Amino acid sequence: MAVTESTLILIILLDTITSFFVGAILGGNLVRFPFHTGSFAGVESIIGRRCIVRRVSGKRIDVIANSQIWSAIPLHEGEVFMQGEVALIKGLEGLKLQIEKLK
Repeated sequence: MAVTESTLILIILLDTITSFFVGAILGGNLVRFPFHTGSFAGVESIIGRRCIVRRVSGKRIDVIANSQIWSAIPLHEGEVFMQGEVALIKGLEGLKLQIEKLK
């Protein structure tokens, strides 16, 4: 049985399209799932990261996280932070980061 040129082109085209979609799906899953990372975007993505205390003025604490300046509050009552100190972001309260000292 002879295969015509148009049939051969159609087979190659369908194979190429199928391979592209299967590769995109598998590639996306292989890149994303082994790392078990959280959200890559949005405010939730900042939780668990480190920040640097930029300024402490009374009860106001400004930190640098993800190259942005955020207001922060201590996670534990009575924790005192100093300028230049590295802290861990543990949560959010409104638009303020909840931070704790790095152990």
